[in-house]
Formats: sequence, C-alpha cells, structure tokens
Amino acid sequence: MTKKTRIVLLAGALSVGLLHAAQVPAQARTVHLTPNITTTVVSGTVEGVEIMPFHLALKEGQRLDVLCHSRKIGIYFFVKDPSGSILYNSAEGPQPDRWTGLATRPGKYTLGVFQRHPSAHKGQTAFFRLHLAVNDGSVSEG
Repeated sequence: MTKKTRIVLLAGALSVGLLHAAQVPAQARTVHLTPNITTTVVSGTVEGVEIMPFHLALKEGQRLDVLCHSRKIGIYFFVKDPSGSILYNSAEGPQPDRWTGLATRPGKYTLGVFQRHPSAHKGQTAFFRLHLAVNDGSVSEG
C-alpha cells in the first residue's frame, strides 16, 4: 500500500469517526417538576455539533412551553415524544426560540439543544438557557 493510499484511508476513517461522534449526544439530564413547581430553567453549553439532551416526564394532555435563549445565533432545539418521533425542530420551524405543544401520550419527552452555524463545525461552544413550563390544559392558537 502506498503512502498516499494510507493517508487517504486514514483521513476517511477519521471523517467517519468524527461524523459518528457528532451524532452521539452528550449525557442526558433529567428535568424534575412537581405539582407545586411547574416551571424551571435549565442551562448548559453545547460544543461543536453535539446535542445536549434533557428528559422530561409528561402526562397525557399536559402542555409544554419551551423558550430557548442564547447570545449566539444558530442555537436551536428539538422536542421528541416518548417513541422518539420529532414533534418540533426549531431550526425548521417558524419560531426558532419557542414552542408550545401538548403531550399526546404519557412518558419521557426529550428536548435537545444544538448548534447549526459554521462555528459549530469549528468546535466552538455556545451557552444556552431553556425556560420550561408544564401546565394542564390546551394549546392556545394564535
């Protein structure tokens, strides 16, 4: 095998490894709310193309309000239901910093914060804050 072939193979293996590592989320954190405390703020830092996941247990019919703040542009979030189906992706939605939706079934919902900006591919970090509120009731249209 020539030196050039080895370099190409090594570069390809590194690229595949980096892509695989980029898809692995950081350690998930569980958000605990009680009947008396239905709102909270969680914060963290995303680095590069990692996803920072949070788990939140919801009952069927509960409303979840999410508001995401960051000083950097290109910080987004997604919400997945207990089966893993994406309910909302703020990078593709009309409101990149907020979402309100109903829990259609009981279980563990996942919120993931991520960067979609050229700085993410350079491995830069971004601090974020998620404001979460869980209430019984319906989603108001408007």
